[in-house]
Amino acid sequence: MYLFFGFGLACAIGHHVYYTRLDGKPAADQLQMLRYGMALSFAAKAGLSAAVLVAFHQRIWMTVRTRLLSVAAVDALFSVTEDLAAFLSWEMVKNAKVAAGLALFIWLAPLMVILTGNTLLVEPATTTTQDACPGVRSLNFTFEETYDWRRPSSVDGLLEIPLSLWNTTKPPDSDPPGWFDYYTAPHPILEQTATIGAFLQQTVVRKNAQVETCGSGWNCSFEISFVAPGYKCTELASGVGSRVKDLIQESGPISPPFDTDVLIPVGFHSYYAFATGGDYSSTQMEDVGIGGIPKTPPPYPRNFGALRTEPVLWVGYAELVDPSKPAPLPTSPDWKTSFVPKIFACENYEASYTVRFNYTDGTLLTNTTSLSFLSPVINTTYRPHVDASDGTADNVTAIPAGNYVLPIDTAHYRRTAAYHSLSLLVRTMVNGTINIDKTIANPVVNTGAIQTKLIDPENRYFPRPQLQTRMQRFYEDIILSMLSRTQFTPVVWAARPAEQSGTALQTGEEYRYPCTKSRTANVYKYQVRDLWIVYGIAILLSFVGVVAGQLAIGDDPADVRDAAWSSIVAATRGSALDRVNWDGRPDGPAGNPMAMKVGYGVVETPTGSDAAMSTGWDGGKPLTYGFGLEGQVRQR
Repeated sequence: MYLFFGFGLACAIGHHVYYTRLDGKPAADQLQMLRYGMALSFAAKAGLSAAVLVAFHQRIWMTVRTRLLSVAAVDALFSVTEDLAAFLSWEMVKNAKVAAGLALFIWLAPLMVILTGNTLLVEPATTTTQDACPGVRSLNFTFEETYDWRRPSSVDGLLEIPLSLWNTTKPPDSDPPGWFDYYTAPHPILEQTATIGAFLQQTVVRKNAQVETCGSGWNCSFEISFVAPGYKCTELASGVGSRVKDLIQESGPISPPFDTDVLIPVGFHSYYAFATGGDYSSTQMEDVGIGGIPKTPPPYPRNFGALRTEPVLWVGYAELVDPSKPAPLPTSPDWKTSFVPKIFACENYEASYTVRFNYTDGTLLTNTTSLSFLSPVINTTYRPHVDASDGTADNVTAIPAGNYVLPIDTAHYRRTAAYHSLSLLVRTMVNGTINIDKTIANPVVNTGAIQTKLIDPENRYFPRPQLQTRMQRFYEDIILSMLSRTQFTPVVWAARPAEQSGTALQTGEEYRYPCTKSRTANVYKYQVRDLWIVYGIAILLSFVGVVAGQLAIGDDPADVRDAAWSSIVAATRGSALDRVNWDGRPDGPAGNPMAMKVGYGVVETPTGSDAAMSTGWDGGKPLTYGFGLEGQVRQR
């Protein structure tokens, strides 16, 4: 009895340990794992049931030793674990309550298997782990400082792609002193990448980037830090009739080229962007040959090829008071109260970025978690309507002229040119106007901004709300899209920022970068509470049954009996039972046998063949233990 109870308890604990080890693990080999759990549940049920069955046997013998029951009640008592109908014997239930309760437990024990089988579930769950990912790139614009288009660097056998194109003053067949290269335009591949990013209205994602970086079936996220250009935007006016403030640059103030009167509702423009004031001229000298080589001999003007200023991006727009409602028509009575005209200016700054990348189900989401503006890309202030008259074809004047970035300062010039190329592409796309004419149903569009995420085509091409912030994010998207073209010169390994990445994937430990990986998959979910509610009740009832069985045994080990055939034969072979009409005829010599009262105890045995089984003598008569009729058996 105790051995069976211990075995059942051990199997229940083993079931718990087994499911605990599966909890949260990928749901592989589900059928096999559930079968193992079911086997442990069956074993626990078998052990606890066997312990209660042994205790039940002791209770039935204790009952017949202490009470006289009808033959029908004794039949029910001995068969109640095999015959559910035996519970219909009220005499048995009333006189053997504990034994009946133990039998009921045995009948209900299979519920343990049924109820515990539902405690290990399979459900989708997100698994998150800290890891190191390969393929993580970052940006390092210092490589633009050393790029030489005559001797281009290559990685993995492929040429690096700079951000800018160059002209030169060096004749092809000579090497005169003082020659230099000077900026021409953004590289066509950079222009292509920026255009794709603008049209997609998000950061361009490299093909198979998530699989390379996160691994098949995984999502991942990581943060990279780098220095790159960025727009520092300042609001200068908000509201109808508001005065537009000057933009205070580090090198001096500059006045906006327009005011709020050009914007709705006073004017007719819903969007007005001026982004070319003071722009670099691709024609630096009037008379040049192939490659921009001047036809005039040196010395050349001091400001030849100089990056004099970074044009300020001036943006005016009409923001809807309630963006959730469609923009009203010019003839609507709400026209004058539905818009807030705003003007802001953006300067091209060198900035320190921390950006979080999140690859989720094939989609890249980026979020700039930290942005610190360091210094203007070119620290000058444009002076419109002031002629340069410096011997070049670039008629741009900015102050102070001492802050011009000159080609002779090669490293600084090349890096500034890269920043200028990026801002030029953005300014080209957003420059222009959207005019709302009262006589024309459709707006008159004269800007590429409608192809970007800055303009809402579903709301009559009005700018989206919070355009100032969106403009900054738009520039960031173009910069981050460079990572989709790993041949760009500034693209480096995040784990090794001093090494250009190229197109090949490096999987060595030194190239792996800290990341957080996650994936949603079917995992095992162990319902600990449910399993132990079932087992707790079963173990408690089984323990109570064992205690009841022990109480039935008492202090005499001789009282331990089972319900085996030999035990029943030994208890029923007394001659007192020979008087019963076992064929069941009520008119027999002993009447209805099923109604007779019988009990187990000391019965008299005549001298003869039964004497061998006697356990003692009583007045000269041999005594033995067995079943006897009422009045012929002595019970405890």
